[in-house]
Amino acid sequence: MKIAVQRRVGFILGVTLGFGFSAAANLINKWLMPEIPFEAAWPGAFWLTFFSVGMFGLLGVLAAWTEENIPGILLSALVGTLVSSIWILISDTSNRTGTLMVILFFVFLPRMFFYLPFSWLIRTLVDKVLYKAPDRKTAPVKKLILVFVAFLIAVVIGTSTRVSESEQKSLTRMKEIIEEGLLASSYSELPEYLQDVNGFVEKAEGEYSFSLGANPDVLAVQRPFVDYGAEEPFIIVKFNNGFRFGCVFSPPYVVPACIDF
Repeated sequence: MKIAVQRRVGFILGVTLGFGFSAAANLINKWLMPEIPFEAAWPGAFWLTFFSVGMFGLLGVLAAWTEENIPGILLSALVGTLVSSIWILISDTSNRTGTLMVILFFVFLPRMFFYLPFSWLIRTLVDKVLYKAPDRKTAPVKKLILVFVAFLIAVVIGTSTRVSESEQKSLTRMKEIIEEGLLASSYSELPEYLQDVNGFVEKAEGEYSFSLGANPDVLAVQRPFVDYGAEEPFIIVKFNNGFRFGCVFSPPYVVPACIDF
């Protein structure tokens, strides 16, 4: 009975923290830039949040699965890292190339630094909620405060997925460029930076959306040399009819290098 209650509490805590993180991560950019048509990753913002919360609930159960803390924490972190890494590899739209070991190294290992602390936090909260109540009168309030603080931490971490300042500038400029290009009836009327995009005049029509690619080097365009470490946002533009192209913005994020791909 004790271990069953422990697992249920782990599930509830996982769902609670997972909701805070997932909702913040999926909505922060739309809140910051409501005018930008961000692409809703499959299966959509609502279902993505729903499934993410479910996964965090599962991780909460796994963190609380064993009587000893460390095995449960490691199991939960390993499953979370594995599932999220597979999802990233499947849903990656930037056409990254490279050996499997290199991809796994850069995708798998950084996620361990998120899921290990998450699993540890869940297990710590389970212990606090179930087994450490020094004063019956104040313990419930203290437990709620601990859970609420953990929830706020999850929300703050979720907001770390917000676009950077250079990405904001590039996305805003990209929307201006698209609207300008849609007014053109021939390639000669297109802005210079859209003239290398084959099919723009004929196919660029209807609703469109933006997504941020991970690696601008996959786009076969010439772009200016920039200082080491300078951010170069890679924006993928997709129209509902299937037409798409990409643009790389180099500082000062005004004139992009674009091509269809």
